[in-house]
Amino acid sequence: PNVSIAKNCQAYPVEIVVRGYISGVTKTSLWYNYEQGARKIYGLKFPDGLTKNQRLAEPVITPTTRGTGASGHDEKISKGEIIKRKIVPEKVYEQMERAALALFKRGTEIADQAGLILVDTKYEFGDYQGELTLIDEIHTPDSSRFWIKKTYQERLKKGLEPENFDKEFFRLWYNQRHYYGDGQPPTMPADFRKKVSRRYREIYIKITGKKLVKYSDNITARIKKNLKPLSDQVVIIGGSEKDKAWVKKIEAELKKLKLNYSVYYASAHKQSRKVLEIIERYQQFGRKVVLITVAGRSNALSGFAAGNSSFPVIACPCFKDKHDYLINIHSSLQMPSQVPVMTVLEPVNAALAAKRILE
Repeated sequence: PNVSIAKNCQAYPVEIVVRGYISGVTKTSLWYNYEQGARKIYGLKFPDGLTKNQRLAEPVITPTTRGTGASGHDEKISKGEIIKRKIVPEKVYEQMERAALALFKRGTEIADQAGLILVDTKYEFGDYQGELTLIDEIHTPDSSRFWIKKTYQERLKKGLEPENFDKEFFRLWYNQRHYYGDGQPPTMPADFRKKVSRRYREIYIKITGKKLVKYSDNITARIKKNLKPLSDQVVIIGGSEKDKAWVKKIEAELKKLKLNYSVYYASAHKQSRKVLEIIERYQQFGRKVVLITVAGRSNALSGFAAGNSSFPVIACPCFKDKHDYLINIHSSLQMPSQVPVMTVLEPVNAALAAKRILE
C-alpha cells in the first residue's frame, strides 16, 4: 500500500507463537530443541517418540521475547516466567492466549480450504486505550509456515521434508550456508531473490483466491477515496431512494461548506441491519462524525440511528407539502428518553449545524 493507517498501540514485549506441528530449524523451534534431547520446552512436556514434522495432538503456545535481549534475537520463555516476572499481567496474557488460539483455528480453516496446512505462526499484541489489540501482520509468509496438504502424508512416510509454501525455503537457504542470524549474511543471488518474490505472490493468490492486478488508476485519487471514511465528516442516511432529491439538496450545501460527506440509503423499518452496519463502519475509526438522517412519514430512522450510535444526529425530514408536514413532523420531534435527535427542516441549516458540531 502507499498509505498505512495505524493505531498507536503500546506493544507487549512477547510474541505468541502457536504451533500445530513439531518442526523447524531455528533455535526457538520445537523440533530443534526436541532433537537436542529436551522434553520440556517452553514449560510444556513432550513425550518420547515424536518425529520431525509430525502433527501435535493439539496446537500449543510457545511464547518468545521480542528480540530485546543482548543477542537481539527472539528467546524462548514460558508462560510461568512471563507471569512471574510480570512481563505481561496474568489476565492480559491469558486473554492473548485465547485470542491466539482462536485466530490459529480460523487461519487453519482458511488454509485448509486453499489446500494448505498452517503449520505454525506468530501473533503480536498491544494495548490500545485499554483494549487488547492484534498488531503487526497476520498469517503471511513472514510470520507463518504453510505446507502443501496434498503431499504431506506421503512425504512424511518417506521421511522427506513437506513441500512448503512460505519463506521456510528462504531460512533453509541460509541454514545450508551456516548462517543463523549473526554477523554478515551471505550474498543472495538475483535469481533467488526473484524466487522469493514469486513465492510470496503465489501464496497470496492461493490463500485469498484473488489475483494481483497492476493498478493503473490515479494513485492520489485512490488514496483520497480510501482515506475519506477516516476523516471527520457528515454521513447522510436516506430512508429510501425516493428521498434522493432532498438528499441532493443537503449534499449541495455540504459541498459549499467544503465538508466531507458520504451518502447511504437504508430503511430503519426494513433494513435495520444495514443501518447498523453503516454506523459500525464509522464508529471503529474514532473520527468526528455527524449523521444527517432523511426520512418522511414515520421517521424511525433518526431515533434508531441516535439510539444505536454515539454520533450527533440531525433529522432533516422531507415533506411533500404543508399537509404532509403537519401530520408527520412529530415523528421527528418526539423521541424517547436517551435518544437525542435534533430536527432541522432546511438543508442549508442542517449543513451549517453539522459544520459547527464538527468544528
